[in-house]
Amino acid sequence: MSVSICTDCLARLRITKNPFTLASTTIPYISSFHSSAVQYKSPLLKKKVVNANTSKGPRRSTGVRLKKKERQKINIPAVGERRAARKRIVLSNTNALEVHGLETLSLEHLAQPEFEGKILALPGDLLDQLRDSRAFKTTQNWNMFRRPATMIRAETLEIAKAVETVSAKKGENVKYLVTGEKGSGKSILMLQAMSVAFIKEWVVINVPEGSEFVNNTSFYAPVHKSDEAPIDQQLYNQSHLAKALLTRMTNSSEDVLSKLKLNYLDDFLKEHPKLRLKPNATMNDLALLGANDATNAVTVWQAIWKELNTPGEHSRPPVLLAVDGVDHWFGLTKYRNAEYGFIHAQQFSLIKQLTDLFFSAPETPSPLLNGGLMFFTTSGSNSPKFPSFETLTKQLHAAKQGVDPKSPDFPMQSPYTKPDTRITSLLSRAQGVRLMEVNGTTKNESQGILEYFARSGVLQKQLSEKLVSDYRQLSAGGIIGELAKLGVRVRA
Repeated sequence: MSVSICTDCLARLRITKNPFTLASTTIPYISSFHSSAVQYKSPLLKKKVVNANTSKGPRRSTGVRLKKKERQKINIPAVGERRAARKRIVLSNTNALEVHGLETLSLEHLAQPEFEGKILALPGDLLDQLRDSRAFKTTQNWNMFRRPATMIRAETLEIAKAVETVSAKKGENVKYLVTGEKGSGKSILMLQAMSVAFIKEWVVINVPEGSEFVNNTSFYAPVHKSDEAPIDQQLYNQSHLAKALLTRMTNSSEDVLSKLKLNYLDDFLKEHPKLRLKPNATMNDLALLGANDATNAVTVWQAIWKELNTPGEHSRPPVLLAVDGVDHWFGLTKYRNAEYGFIHAQQFSLIKQLTDLFFSAPETPSPLLNGGLMFFTTSGSNSPKFPSFETLTKQLHAAKQGVDPKSPDFPMQSPYTKPDTRITSLLSRAQGVRLMEVNGTTKNESQGILEYFARSGVLQKQLSEKLVSDYRQLSAGGIIGELAKLGVRVRA
């Protein structure tokens, strides 16, 4: 067999016992804790040039970089700040002209018919009371004038006369149901009635918005009963709304309530031993218990009403009970019961109590023992559609005109709508209710309010009979809300 290499090369190989190895010129660094072999960098490998723009991480663009704008921090308003701004009432405008010779409202002016159509300023000491009772509305143009003032209408003189009748005859009750178009001045009439009541030192109880009781924005709980009542007859309490009612009453009528001693203090403390009152407590102290804590509001309200309308050792002043937007109380609400059905407004204890006071049967005792005025107004801009209540107002209007209820001309509810028995039964208890329909103003009243606009610098036109006539036609016969819009309109 031939060999693939040269035999002479094999002769040069020497077999020695000691192998010959080349010594390393560098001392290798060997970690004491690592067992892998030492690897040397190749001297032929070129050194890499490190680019300053490159860095570890995702690939980025090397073009022109724009500086990002800093995000502006949004200051979130505090809790209740936006609501306070939305409901803020401004009663004075320093930019408006001062009306010289403007007289202040008093009882003497309201007793004189010649003041009909005149503008009278509201007394300064009544502004805080009217504000605390929420008599002012955001839709009224109080911020257009230097000083808050109101116009005396024929209805105002009628209300003032009714107040004098109640003051002269103890135990007299007067009930007004005020209806009218949107912007006809129903809320202003209520404000005037409250002003007269404050001047006479009455106890004023005001519900500024009847819709607050039915729009499902407040806490409600069923009234516990011993027997099982049907679901459509279950009563409910609204403690937070009772607390708000007591708060308005204590803030606006504090001077009157602080002078009234309690007649049934011992009975109240026996029934509610957890509530604390001093021995010589007044009605204002009692009302503050409910105004400061909603859990006690319903109980305190019942005790307050007992003190106002139950005979006792200490006498009580008359009461003004005012409710705006009462038409929301005569139909279904947005609240739901345990079976997820809608709750009727008359199932709420506070609504039912005030409604029964207004529509009281003739044979029952006087709803206000010491006399008073009940002033209920409907809503023109936010009026619900309840056919039974609309029929009730038409029937009251027909009875005012002298139409016999048995006559075929007497209005009845449409057969295509479902009657509400809770509302239709109120007609038999409405004998003492006076229906007041407020619509347009007279020519004298329209001229009086336009003169006030001109003297305040709001109306930038020369006042004449032709201008008054034109504005009355444009305002649907002198609707005071539409007349005010025309009077304050800015023309370029």
